[in-house]
Amino acid sequence: MLGILLHFLQNIRCFLSHQRWTVALLVLMVFSAGAEEEEELDDDKMAGHNERRLLKNLIGNYPYRDMVLPSDSYDGQNPLKVNIGMSLIQIINVDEKNQIITLNLWLTLSWMDKSLVWDPDEFGGLKEIHLNPKKVWKPDILLYSSADERFDATYHVNVIANYNGSVEWLPPGLVRSTCAIDVTHFPFDTQTCILKYGVWTYHGFLVDLDLSGADTSSFIENGEWVLMAMKANKTVQKYDCCDELYPDVKFYIFLRRRAMYYTVNILIPCAVLSVLSLLSFLLPAETGEKLSFCVTILLSVIVFMLVLADILPSTSLSNPLLGKYFTCVLIMVAISVLMTITTINLSARHPNTHKMPKIVRKILLEWLPILLWMKQPGKVYRPLCASAERDKIAGQAQPGIELLENAPTYRDRRSNGSANQSGSYLNDVNLIGIKYANYTRDEREPMVDDGAKGPREKRSRELCLILEELRALNERHERQERDDQEIYDWKFASMVIDRLSLIVISLLTAIVTYKVLSSAPNYVEMENEG
Repeated sequence: MLGILLHFLQNIRCFLSHQRWTVALLVLMVFSAGAEEEEELDDDKMAGHNERRLLKNLIGNYPYRDMVLPSDSYDGQNPLKVNIGMSLIQIINVDEKNQIITLNLWLTLSWMDKSLVWDPDEFGGLKEIHLNPKKVWKPDILLYSSADERFDATYHVNVIANYNGSVEWLPPGLVRSTCAIDVTHFPFDTQTCILKYGVWTYHGFLVDLDLSGADTSSFIENGEWVLMAMKANKTVQKYDCCDELYPDVKFYIFLRRRAMYYTVNILIPCAVLSVLSLLSFLLPAETGEKLSFCVTILLSVIVFMLVLADILPSTSLSNPLLGKYFTCVLIMVAISVLMTITTINLSARHPNTHKMPKIVRKILLEWLPILLWMKQPGKVYRPLCASAERDKIAGQAQPGIELLENAPTYRDRRSNGSANQSGSYLNDVNLIGIKYANYTRDEREPMVDDGAKGPREKRSRELCLILEELRALNERHERQERDDQEIYDWKFASMVIDRLSLIVISLLTAIVTYKVLSSAPNYVEMENEG
């Protein structure tokens, strides 16, 4: 009986304990409801409560808002219209070698989202709200020609929604895009870069693009490139894989290179080197620095070509204008080196090793000097038609030479008979003055007549020896004069080639320089900048 009573009391205590927890829970619920009501009363008094209520109304009631297209038309009759525009801020870099352009730009995207419509009077006159781009739907418009590692280089800023359902998104970015660089007229070239934007996953039946414009009012000038214009147009393309149409918008950026830097640092030094190569023809062939001067200029041009190779893109589709000019200058300097070697070789020739051919003598010593207004010192050139007359005059015998050559020697007289048969020769009064120059060491001619013998024969032999030495000296002197004249002819021939090379390469340099400047499309604008 006692045990039953104890059990009953224990049950009553457990019941009361459960009731206590129940009462505590009820009290806690009452307090929490009061706190929520107080928090609601405080939220109405805090700043931005209308915007918070609007966000809760717009975002909280629509799950999957960021994935659902805000349009009910899927048949292509009324696709969602997305307006796209671009504001170009700055040209960061144009990489000709990799053919990539880096731009600072702002995109302008706008569309209608009917699920983002509200009454401003219900939310304290709020007409605009900024939304997280991850919480709302936005078109996946990307740059088709992107060269960025992330592909989409724009910064996803907040989306601006208006009470009438219009949505605007202005993502800025440093865009790296591929650009076909044509270096045919480098450094006087103009470039056109195309930026193609389009919706990546939606076709034209769901999302259509409209062009809103291209703005350059906030553009910052670039030190190397001049922005000539920026245009945009819309195109619709059909791919082979799909039946739907895919619209896109292309922005055309027209650029012109500022050529002043390349003109001062590359073009003018190259032109100066080409002019210096002409001065080598004014140096005497005997100068040892003539050839080394030409070789130094040739190496300088090669160094400039290596510098130019680092600037130009590695392409074989076109040859730059400046590269053509450097190639022409290199060829002309190489020709200058070859002509310098030729002139040095000619000036060093000697009659003992080389004999000037007649045709070479005619060309280098007679024809070209007349055309080049050159004259060899101490030598008179007559017209070519008088060559027969000159040969006739040269063939006439001179008085002293005729007497010296026609004088009979002792051998001739011995072969013709005794000395008495020639006595009249020495006794001739007209020849007595020159008869002493006609003896050789073997002659035994008497001085007056055949009857005078003895000491006169001895004096005659001595006189013959003297005359023999005089004849040998005369022949040696004539031979030396001929050799000297031959050496002078070779030297003069080298001077003629120097003069001819100077004129020809000067004309080529002027023609090539004029051709380069005249074929540059924006050379006039470059002069205006200077």
